[in-house]
Amino acid sequence: MDQVGGAKASSLTVGSTDDTMFCHLCPNVKAFAYCVDCRIYLCPSCEGQHKKFPTFKDHRLLTGGAMPSFYPTGHGTDDLNKCSEHPQEEIKFFCASQNSVYCCICNTTKHSSCEQKYIPDICKDNIKSDEYKDLTAFFKNTAKTSIKCLQDIDNCIKKVDKLSSSQVEKLRKFKALIIAYLDQREKELLHEIQLTRDKDLAVLQKLQTSAKTIKSDLNKALDNLKTYKDKSNDLFTASKKAQALLNQLQSSLEDIASKTKYQEYDLKEDPQVETLLKNKEGMAQLVMSPGKRTYLCWDI
Repeated sequence: MDQVGGAKASSLTVGSTDDTMFCHLCPNVKAFAYCVDCRIYLCPSCEGQHKKFPTFKDHRLLTGGAMPSFYPTGHGTDDLNKCSEHPQEEIKFFCASQNSVYCCICNTTKHSSCEQKYIPDICKDNIKSDEYKDLTAFFKNTAKTSIKCLQDIDNCIKKVDKLSSSQVEKLRKFKALIIAYLDQREKELLHEIQLTRDKDLAVLQKLQTSAKTIKSDLNKALDNLKTYKDKSNDLFTASKKAQALLNQLQSSLEDIASKTKYQEYDLKEDPQVETLLKNKEGMAQLVMSPGKRTYLCWDI
């Protein structure tokens, strides 16, 4: 049994012939009449009001034993024709002042003082009306707008992906340039270090060879003196020659000592690079600009 708005359906079921029928509009009030067109039961008061409305002047009212003895269900309509506030009731009326459609219950309880129109009386030529034409045109234009909106969104998604890819590529190219620059600068610094090392080593190794020769000559001169230690005349002559050689070797050693040095150097980091490394946003930054927007036009 469908529950009815404003009426107590009790335990009535479809097809019941024993239960008392109640007014659809007044709770717990016994029905006096049944409107065939509205498909509702009416108490005496509601039946009187029903007759007063010009909209209902042609409605067929059944009374007494002629009334159906069950609550009708399944009016052959879908949810489109059901009242939003009373889902069990069909939409029958239109309020011009509030531009709304509603059922018989709403008609009595909320719209009794409104400019009411009975929908079956005004809907015949609706398809030819300017309002319907404007409505369909509006839907068509809105449908076109929605398609355009979706196209714009799809285009934006593609542009977002393309922008991201291009910026990633740009970042990687920039990183490659930095790495290439660092590699080149590293190569130059390594070469400079190597050149300094080779230059110093060449000088020191030459001095080392000379120092070894002097040492060898000193050892030979000393051995030679020992050879003549038992021969006074020869020892004297050898001593004088050894003295002259020793003076020469001493001078050579002093010259070697004065040249025994190397180039001091220290790798000093570039302050700008040091600042860059300390900067969390170093290397590059994303500079945001206002996003492009598409403004839709609603043409009616």
